[in-house]
This record gives sequence, structure tokens and C-alpha cells, in this order.
Amino acid sequence: MRNDRVGVYTLVHCYDDPEEAAAYGLWESVNWWYRHLAEFTLQWELPQLSEAEQKKVFPLLEPVIKGEVPVEHYQKEDMIIVGTPDECLEKILRYESVGVDELLCYVQFGDLPHDKVMRNLELLAKEVMPRLEERGHRVGAGVRV
Repeated sequence: MRNDRVGVYTLVHCYDDPEEAAAYGLWESVNWWYRHLAEFTLQWELPQLSEAEQKKVFPLLEPVIKGEVPVEHYQKEDMIIVGTPDECLEKILRYESVGVDELLCYVQFGDLPHDKVMRNLELLAKEVMPRLEERGHRVGAGVRV
């Protein structure tokens, strides 16, 4: 059987107010995620390479590990889905327009306060997912085995 589905995994965070989100450390948490992902990649996926080879294969890792994550670029280019419910929906629909069938949302990253993670889930469930369902999408949360 052929699988012709396209899935994407990214950080997803809906908020009520961008200034409040910045104040509770949203962007530092995005930075934290990418910094640790880069460290993991070097340690576990590229350990057989020398430091020079690692830099050649993955030249953007070093600045990311130093905490110089281009968060604004990730946001502008829709590499992450972060914003108000309307903005998140718009980004999700852009993913759809390029053929994405499945969106895996990583919602708990960095030092996001628990109540803000829960608010994100509430906004997704009450304001984003119903609008996707109205467009004919099957939406849900859970684990597939």
C-alpha cells in the first residue's frame, strides 16, 4: 500500500495578546527549542563527523547553539505556527496550500508557563479546529499507534 500523505511537525502556540506572549517568554522558549534541537543533532545525529565536517554539513548550527536563533525569520517564513487564532489558522491554511495533510503540533516547549500551554490548547480547540472542520478537515488530538 502506498502512503501519499504529507505530514509536518512544528512548534504551535496560539495566544490572546502578542505583547503578553513576549512577556511570558514565548520567544525565549522558541529559541530554547531550536538551540537544544541543534545540540541534539550534533551529539546524536552527527557524532561521527569531525567538528569541521559538522560545520560544513550543517553551517547554521553554531549560531543556533550560541542562542542566535533567527526566531523572527522562522515566524515570518511560517516555519513555526505562532500567533493569534486567526494568524495560526492562516498559517495552517498556507501549509495546506502546499500539500500538507497532517500537522503535528509541538505545544509544550522551553519554559512556557503551564497555564499558557493550556490556553494555547483551548484556543486551538475552540477557535482554530472548528474553523478547519467547517472547511471539511478531519481534526483531532491524540496519539496514533
